[in-house]
This record gives sequence, structure tokens and C-alpha cells, in this order.
Amino acid sequence: MSSASFLLAMLLVAMSIIPSIVGAIGEQRVRWVPKTTAPCQGSIEECMEEGEFGMDSESHRRILATSQYISYKALQRNTVPCSRRGASYYNCKPGAEANPYTRGCPTITRCRNS
Repeated sequence: MSSASFLLAMLLVAMSIIPSIVGAIGEQRVRWVPKTTAPCQGSIEECMEEGEFGMDSESHRRILATSQYISYKALQRNTVPCSRRGASYYNCKPGAEANPYTRGCPTITRCRNS
């Protein structure tokens, strides 16, 4: 009977400790929940301003360095930069190649023309 009473005592101790452990874990989780902010009520520019300028300067510099400009002609409504089939948008002259880039053909790649 002594082992049964010992097990009963251990069970009672465990039952009294578990709620305090669960409560402590719950409080800990609440502290780590990020604060939610109210949705932005301004323009898209105003709402994105904080995230855009919150980047570190290196990543911001890289984004700005890779971006290209858009010409006013490209922004006009109902216009296609070059309507010739197979022509490049950047060089719409007759006979201009769509992809003028060429590279050498090393033996290891076994190109068709070599």
C-alpha cells in the first residue's frame, strides 16, 4: 500500500504543478506575439513608405541600381513598342534581330555550327 500512496501523492503534486507551468508558458507566448498595427488608411505610397525605407541601405542601393527607366512613349495608352513580329522592342528597325547576342562555341558544348 505504501507504493500506491506514494503514486497518489506524486499524482497530486503533478496535478498541482501542471496548471502553473501551462500558465507560465501561455504568458511567455503572449510576450512574443508581434504587435498588430492598424491597417493603413492612406494612399499606397504612404502605406508602403515605412517598409520601403525601412530596408538597410545596401539592399536599397542595389534595388535602385538595377532599376531601369520607362520611357514616356512606353507609358502611352494603346501603343505597342514594336508591332513587327519577331522584332526587338528596343530596336524596331526592319531586319533588326530580336536577340542580337552571340557568343563563341567552345568544343565542350558541341554547338551545331561547329
